[in-house]
Amino acid sequence: MTDIVTLVSPDLGINPWGMLGCALTYAAALFASVDGMADHLVRRIGETDAATLRALRLKMAAKIAAAIIAVGTAAIVLAIDGNWIALAVLSVVFVAVVVWVGIVYRHGVRN
Repeated sequence: MTDIVTLVSPDLGINPWGMLGCALTYAAALFASVDGMADHLVRRIGETDAATLRALRLKMAAKIAAAIIAVGTAAIVLAIDGNWIALAVLSVVFVAVVVWVGIVYRHGVRN
């Protein structure tokens, strides 16, 4: 626990509240992306009409675009704060989970 306290100490100039807010932003963006892909897969499996599928694709694209904007602005805030550790960890985890979900999504679309 003392390692975490020294990591966010004022001497290093790291803003722990900014770091927490950015972590929550990354999490919300990740949730929105996964939710959009899941909506599309569930409806696709249910054999809906073409207009509904186009609407779901638009909904999914909007969620992913919002997630990209949210993650981009959170990354800028972390960079401005100089919190490179949080920026690197959150970005790597975000990309890894999105790639994993993308693989699952592609597998679900093919079946």
